[in-house]
Parts: sequence; structure tokens; C-alpha cells
Amino acid sequence: MISKMRGWIGWIFFLDMLNGLALTLGYMFSRTITMQYPDKQKWQPYSRHRGHHFLKTNDEGDLNCVACELCAKICPCHCIKVVPFEDHKGNRRPSVFDIDLSRCLFCGLCEDACPADAIALGQVYEMASYDTSDLLVGRDLLRTIPGKVEKGGTVVGAKLIDREGVHVRETKGEHDWWRRVWGRRNKAKVRLRTHHT
Repeated sequence: MISKMRGWIGWIFFLDMLNGLALTLGYMFSRTITMQYPDKQKWQPYSRHRGHHFLKTNDEGDLNCVACELCAKICPCHCIKVVPFEDHKGNRRPSVFDIDLSRCLFCGLCEDACPADAIALGQVYEMASYDTSDLLVGRDLLRTIPGKVEKGGTVVGAKLIDREGVHVRETKGEHDWWRRVWGRRNKAKVRLRTHHT
């Protein structure tokens, strides 16, 4: 009975709407937090983040993958291609391990299905491209992609250098994606200028 009365009173005096407006006004007059990405800051995702795939290796430097093709079979969008072969030690390994990131859902089913703990989804999230052929990644690239983070969910320092074009400071294990983006953008601008003149 009391809860019914509270519901009617709230409905008559628009208490729900006033609560929502109070929350909105609180955010309107609070200090805004802007991340200066990638000029000064970069987000380090949590270890459970499902980003770019990577392949794990053992202590000897060999891939953990036994080319069982379970990841390719369980993939809902059929974006993984595995071709097995036997190496000189007689172990089954993948001669081809391709992932089409333009079709991938980043669902993590390949990671769950793998019996050898060979494939995982890591921390890299900067993989945008103007050309879909760049999003087809192979075995060797998947081996060099950085894996999971020890401590995540933080903002780390970054630096944008502007000398003869814009590019991000080279760091170990990262791609110089900024140079590729600006290079293609400048080529498109030159094409537009020549077309209009």
C-alpha cells in the first residue's frame, strides 16, 4: 500500500524526471575529462579485453598450435583458415594460420575451443584500415602481436611527433599505424586537388 502511494506521489510530482534532470545537471557542471589520444595518452585495456588475436609459443620458441582446426570449425563467421603440416621433429604445426579480422566478431570462441592454449585475444585494439586486405593476418604476424596485459585499465603516456608528416613514436611490438593513416589521407587530398584543377 505504501509503495503504491509512493508510486502515485512520484508520478504526480514527476519525481523520476526530476531525479534524471538532477543527474544530467550534475554532469553538465562537473569537470570534463578528455583523453588526449594519441597525442599524449593511450588507453591500456584490461587483461580480459578481446582485441587482436595472437599465437602463444612454448619455451623453445615453437608455436603451441597443433593445427587441430577446432578454432576454424567453431568460428561462427568462418574467418580462420588453418592448413596443417608435420615439422622436422614430427610435430603437427600450422603451415598456414590466417584470420580475416574484417569478418571476425571477437567473440572468443576460438580461444575457448583451443585444446593446446595456442590462440588468445589480446590487448591490441588499433587495427583499423582503409583496405580490407590489410586485415587478413597470417601466422608470423600473429606470433609477434603483443598478448594479454599484466595490469590493465589504465592510461599510459604517449607522444605524437610531427616531423615530415605525423607519426607515433616507435615502441617495441607496436605498429606505426599513424603514419599509414596520414599517408593515405594526404594521397587522397592530392588526388582531389589535381582532379579539381
